[in-house]
Amino acid sequence: MQPHNLNIEYQQLPTIKLPLANKFYRAVNARGKASGGDIVWVARERANNVIIAVARLAPIKGFQLLTGVYVAPNYRQQGIASQLINKLIVPNQGCYSFALTHLADFYINLGFEMVTNQQLPCELAQRFNAYQHQGRDIIAMIYR
Repeated sequence: MQPHNLNIEYQQLPTIKLPLANKFYRAVNARGKASGGDIVWVARERANNVIIAVARLAPIKGFQLLTGVYVAPNYRQQGIASQLINKLIVPNQGCYSFALTHLADFYINLGFEMVTNQQLPCELAQRFNAYQHQGRDIIAMIYR
């Protein structure tokens, strides 16, 4: 899926380097902010050592929430988000995601399944409801 002219490196950021992920989010005007408990992976273009994508797993009351998945516009549709998510997700850990509705098929192709609000753990259901009340067009999903 990656074009031959791109040499992409995927790596987990150590906690001390989380500000690099937040700098990326600000630079591309993306919603998201990595915090100390998050597991953060980035994709970098090796040629210029620039972060071109970020994804996070946020621990919430014993559950994992995949969040902050963002690929810089010039690098989209090249399989980068799929690779990043596949490196981040641990099978059989019950990872949840609140995916934008228009990206449902993308997440389903990665192995996620849609769940109802009632199927979410209480802490995640509260967060999901709050996001929906903010006007976000999202669906709840789980990777089993």
